[in-house]
Amino acid sequence: MIPSGIRLRLIDQATDQLGAPISPATLSVFVRHLRRHDLDVCEWHRCDDIATSGALTHHQARSAVHQLVSGGLLDRRVVPRRRRGDRQHVEYRLVLPQGQEASR
Repeated sequence: MIPSGIRLRLIDQATDQLGAPISPATLSVFVRHLRRHDLDVCEWHRCDDIATSGALTHHQARSAVHQLVSGGLLDRRVVPRRRRGDRQHVEYRLVLPQGQEASR
């Protein structure tokens, strides 16, 4: 679970970027995602986790995640899959506000 102080700062950062690059729909999904109790600030998550948070299709979640990465609210990394040859998947992690540290 994300501490409420960090959650509020992340929501403030997202609200400041509303309009460009973050749409109102993406802001809503981001806020719903931050409310999840199983979300750990330090862990990497897949796009499907955000899709589940916002009741979105995978394509809609990818669009929202792209806006959040462009806005600097999520980090992105590409990880090679071990089971399917050369294919890759992408993981995302919350970018903590400056001056905040993740507590486990």
